[in-house]
Amino acid sequence: MTSRLRLLSVPLALTVVLVPVASATAASDGSAGHVPPVLQVTGPPADPDTATVLRPGANGGVTPAPVAHLRLARLDADGSALLVGGSPPGTPQSAEQLRPGDVIAGPATGATPHGALVKVTAVHPGTDGSTAVDTVPATLVDALGDASADLTVPLTAADLKVSPSSAGGKVNTVAGQAGSPGVSFDVDVPMPPGVEPTPGHGSALHAQLDLHPELLFSYQRAHWYGVAPSKAEIGLAGDYSHSVEVHAQGSAAYDTGHQPLHIPAAEVNVDKTVWLGPVPIVLNLKVDYFYDVSADGKITVDAEEHTQGRLQVGARYDANGGWSALSGPAPTSSGSSSRISGTATAKAGIGSHTALGLYGSVGVAADTQPYLKATVGAQGAGSAPNAQANWALYGGLDITGSFFTKLKIFGTTVLDKDWQLPPVSWEWKLAEGTA
Repeated sequence: MTSRLRLLSVPLALTVVLVPVASATAASDGSAGHVPPVLQVTGPPADPDTATVLRPGANGGVTPAPVAHLRLARLDADGSALLVGGSPPGTPQSAEQLRPGDVIAGPATGATPHGALVKVTAVHPGTDGSTAVDTVPATLVDALGDASADLTVPLTAADLKVSPSSAGGKVNTVAGQAGSPGVSFDVDVPMPPGVEPTPGHGSALHAQLDLHPELLFSYQRAHWYGVAPSKAEIGLAGDYSHSVEVHAQGSAAYDTGHQPLHIPAAEVNVDKTVWLGPVPIVLNLKVDYFYDVSADGKITVDAEEHTQGRLQVGARYDANGGWSALSGPAPTSSGSSSRISGTATAKAGIGSHTALGLYGSVGVAADTQPYLKATVGAQGAGSAPNAQANWALYGGLDITGSFFTKLKIFGTTVLDKDWQLPPVSWEWKLAEGTA
């Protein structure tokens, strides 16, 4: 039996025109036809570790400061930073041109693995050619000014930082349609005491999750409408498939709760630098995995399920409506059972926890948990020894999420506390019968 089910989604298309930030400023009258310039994804500079220094100007414009070839060698938690390299002292593009109010946008590097976006408050030239600066966190408004960008950012295999395989489970990169890279997680889930594999099977619960992720980013701001952006979006999209095989028998009730999979391989990290003209935008993604297994009595299950679709999670900002959750397409699911017996309900789910952010500041987190549920109970009243039992097999999906006030890096008004995104729960029947 195949069913349809709704997921959170982030509908985004890559709509860009080649316009460098230096030319992406509003007209002198502040209107520019009431359309902010559209920014284009470009390639990195010759030295991809170079930081960009930007200088906000009048009428919503931002231009590169007359400083070139600087690197962020250090950025401490208190905002103190050290810049090295650059043009020789006394030249027009040396670090001597830095001044308070300048914005430093740094790509993901060894010194700043999650990138950097800070505003200079003080400059301290060094005697060895380096320059120390005091900084405070900056926003995208400081770096981009009046501009518009609407991006779907594909990931390469090199972007996906996964741990090596380990006993019990493994994560590796896989090829998808048209060669798009993805992450495959394959695991035999640890079960609580009293739960064993059914005869002929080596694992009580086996699962595989494949995801081919893309990062989503949107920004739009025009100062003649307001100081803050009018639109913003951050999210994760990707084709996915989920397979679970349950061959378990248990004699008592149990509930593992929301347990993480303590497997060294069960984690994926991404720090993706996207260049909008000269400005490096650093998108951060962390994915780890968890399981949740429960039963309220004696039950034996031999069943399988497969779900596939397009997962899209994230948050959207609109000046008129504020921040909101995203919604979109539906996947398909199928399942089969060779045996379900007992008098209980059992549920097994393996999901992923995703954290999304910019420049190391987590803004949106989401738990996505597909699951398989089996129910069986005697027909009619009483518990006669020869009573037949009805059984049913269900598939489902639970999505929960949070929006964090730390996402103020967009430059928008945020809540004074974390906001729970509306949960999404779907369940559909895959098969049924009489034992």
